[in-house]
Amino acid sequence: MLSGIDVIMRPLRPLRLLRLGRRWPVVGTAYTAMLVGGYIWWILQPPAQRLSVLADSSTDLAHLEHVPWLVLPASSVWSGNDIGWWMVVTLLCLGALELIRGPVMTFVTGLVAHVVGTLVSEGLIAARIAAGELSTSARHLMDVGPSYIVASCAAAVIASPRSPRPLRIGCAVAILPVFITAFDFTDAAQVATTGHAVSIVVGVVMARSKLFRNVHLPHLHTVDTAVLVPQR
Repeated sequence: MLSGIDVIMRPLRPLRLLRLGRRWPVVGTAYTAMLVGGYIWWILQPPAQRLSVLADSSTDLAHLEHVPWLVLPASSVWSGNDIGWWMVVTLLCLGALELIRGPVMTFVTGLVAHVVGTLVSEGLIAARIAAGELSTSARHLMDVGPSYIVASCAAAVIASPRSPRPLRIGCAVAILPVFITAFDFTDAAQVATTGHAVSIVVGVVMARSKLFRNVHLPHLHTVDTAVLVPQR
């Protein structure tokens, strides 16, 4: 028989806390915390300073040619005023991918999608400027936000054969507003359209690749999702 104290203290044993820590999505939580921190700092600044910070962090052509190492990471931490929505979506999509495929794949997927999506979309703008289809002012188009990272991780969860159905549905619903707003195929939104398309492709390729196929968290070893989820 366990005493009342044993019943209360049992969930707090170090081993249980360690297992809980292993199951918690560290990468998703850390990136969500970065977005919250960036938003708190941003709202404390005067309006003029906010615009200046966003302009200086933009991954436009002008900045990519001179300070890519600065704007590529800086641009990913500004969520704008929709911080509540981004907190939920980021923690869901990155956290789901981390639980299924591990923190390494989650980090690499988001990083590759953010960098490649930016370079491809801005490269297309550079080509159109060189061809005379756009004016040189397009070199300074504002391009900031976490959506490339979130879109790629959501796509990876949806495309991964080992993803449980609830996580696939949750990520699909979460990414739907990004999909609708990004893919309008106008000249003004060409950067976002191309960048999000590339990010989604990156997520699918990463989910189907063999690089991280055997990398996942220990607590999922006892669950054979291949039996539960049909292979596509």
